Amino acid sequence: MKGKALYIADAHAWIYYLIDRLPKKANEAFLKAEKGEAVIFVPTIILAECVYLVERGKIVLSYEELFSKLREAENFIPAPLTLEVVEALTKIPLTELHDKIVVATAQLLHAVLITKDMEIIKSGLVKTLWE
Repeated sequence: MKGKALYIADAHAWIYYLIDRLPKKANEAFLKAEKGEAVIFVPTIILAECVYLVERGKIVLSYEELFSKLREAENFIPAPLTLEVVEALTKIPLTELHDKIVVATAQLLHAVLITKDMEIIKSGLVKTLWE
């Protein structure tokens, strides 16, 4: 990972990547990861949220589609919900628990958060990318 750009994908970013609907700048980050020039961490809480969305019929993806890139590509890495992340989220002044976890993970990994969430973007708590 040394010398590679580091990113965190939130649920929208991960889903939009899988269905090929990312905006240009966000897509460029994923393309860099595919080429081995960057690493994209996907927090396990985001994967759980995606499972929930599939179960509820909110997104039309199979479980295999949700997880296959994490199994195939070494530059897509699950980021676990650790005690360090839970402790860090206590200092994150956001409304949604998932958002707090994702931002805390981005802070701890010193990574850019790929998100379209305006509350996160406006908070300035982490560097973000979308457009």
